[in-house]
Amino acid sequence: MNSKIAENLNYDVFMQMSPWDFDQSPEGWRKFSAINEPIRAAELIQEYILKNKDKISNTKESNLKYAIETMYFHIGQQFASAGHEHWQKAIDAFNKSFVHKHNECWNAYVSATIGFLENNPVKLEGAIKIIETSKKEDKKSGNIEIVKNLRNALETGERDYKKIYETWPRD
Repeated sequence: MNSKIAENLNYDVFMQMSPWDFDQSPEGWRKFSAINEPIRAAELIQEYILKNKDKISNTKESNLKYAIETMYFHIGQQFASAGHEHWQKAIDAFNKSFVHKHNECWNAYVSATIGFLENNPVKLEGAIKIIETSKKEDKKSGNIEIVKNLRNALETGERDYKKIYETWPRD
């Protein structure tokens, strides 16, 4: 890690952040991701959850606070980005990121991501079908472009999650 950046990454500051700021702003865990430290990013998110669980809700119970499932998804992404040897930890985290049944597109996205890591094209195709046929007004949470990119990568033998995720077509 770049030592000047590391000096400025104070864990106490992270632990005091609001869940939204910690998870979504570039000042939170994403600082580690930005300097290509996905394991540290994942571990920091895990520590944040442990120390701040009362500030974070489970969307199955309440929508009043920031969703813990999103944080688990980000843990999974960081472990997946760290390489194959961390994929089981990624899958374990992704499995904690499913939300209640009313968010079928998000759940399909999570399932597709796991399907990619498990080398399971059936899961990917199933997720695409769910997202494309969903009656929900906002299908954005299904991230269909990313899911299709994961499927295409699997078909071509590309297994670098970080590379695939970072190169999906953006408008």
